Amino acid sequence: MSVSPWAESVTLASPDGKQTACIARTDEIAMGAPTSGELHLSGGLQFPSGNSSIVWSEDSLYLAASQWAARRDQRLLIVRVPDRQFRYAPEVYRVLELQSFSGGIVRGIDSPVYMPAPVAVDIRRIEW
Repeated sequence: MSVSPWAESVTLASPDGKQTACIARTDEIAMGAPTSGELHLSGGLQFPSGNSSIVWSEDSLYLAASQWAARRDQRLLIVRVPDRQFRYAPEVYRVLELQSFSGGIVRGIDSPVYMPAPVAVDIRRIEW
C-alpha cells in the first residue's frame, strides 16, 4: 500500500504494531505540489521536511521516508529504528511515491505524475 506524496497527513503502524510513524500538519511546497511536514516516530525521533510517502520494512526494523532537500528535490531517508540510526540513499529524486520495503529493497516511483520512473534502492548498499 503506497501513500500519496500529496496526502495531507499519514499515520502508519509498523507491521509488528510496535511503532508508529506519522506526518501531520503538512503544507504544500508550492501550489498544487506535494506536501511537506515533520516526520515523527513513536520512539521520539523527528525529522523536518518529510513528505507523506513513507513505508515500513516488512520486519519493522526500518522506515523509509522521502524528505525534501533545499532545492525542492527529494532524498530517501532510511531510519534503522532499534538503534535510532539514519542514513540517506545517495540518489536525488523529483517526487517519491514509496510503495514497498521488502528483502532490504525500497521500491517506488519517482515522479508519479510526470515522466514516472521506477525506483529500487537496496539499503544493504548504504554504509551504516
